[in-house]
Amino acid sequence: MQNMTVDEMSSEEQKQFEEFKRLKFIEQTQAKIARMECDCLSPVAEKSALRQLCREGDRLRMGGIVVFPAFVKSCVGFLGNDPQCSLIAAISYPHGTDTTEVKAQAVKRAVKDGVDEVEVCVPYAVLKEGNMAYFKRECKKLAKAVRPRALRLYIDCSLLSEREVLRAAACAAENGVDAIRLSECGTPMISAVKGAVKDKCLIKSEAHTQSEAETAMMMGATLVSCKNAVEICSSMLTEAQE
Repeated sequence: MQNMTVDEMSSEEQKQFEEFKRLKFIEQTQAKIARMECDCLSPVAEKSALRQLCREGDRLRMGGIVVFPAFVKSCVGFLGNDPQCSLIAAISYPHGTDTTEVKAQAVKRAVKDGVDEVEVCVPYAVLKEGNMAYFKRECKKLAKAVRPRALRLYIDCSLLSEREVLRAAACAAENGVDAIRLSECGTPMISAVKGAVKDKCLIKSEAHTQSEAETAMMMGATLVSCKNAVEICSSMLTEAQE
């Protein structure tokens, strides 16, 4: 049976084989969807839009939904008692110019409000100056503030040189950061950062299309964020189920 070709199978065996392939494809697609996250980072996001996003993210079993701290409580309610996707709060977004103390307080409040993880923007000016002692302290304070939840750092690669990005990523991985989100980066940067963190933390990238998302995953991104993730994931699941 192991070496039997499809043509040598009976009609019933062929049906079972085709059904097995279909279910396997759905399983593989669902695994990809579980690595996709959707941003809702509009300052004028309405509750109806957040409710719909939470409903769709939960239905599709996406990896997560990223919102501003002010929307966390509402989204916790929309997701209900047994959510199928994570809720992530974007802290000090998009420029990371708050002090470490302000960031830590925002992290604690987000955790109290029910968030699963936080994404905190790195202090770009500090990194440009090469003040790694400050950055190391910030990573440790944020890692302590987020317990027992997970800490991610958000890095806009267009604001730093490649050397500065890699240095920040390596430092973060050594000081309690669970994942690093890379924005405005090409696929070579994903691979470079993955090498810098040496599997001590996860890599999250961004994409606009399903093809870009799959390429990012192949280059080492565990998670991929898309503003249109719901549409992409819905299309992927529909295709797999047909």
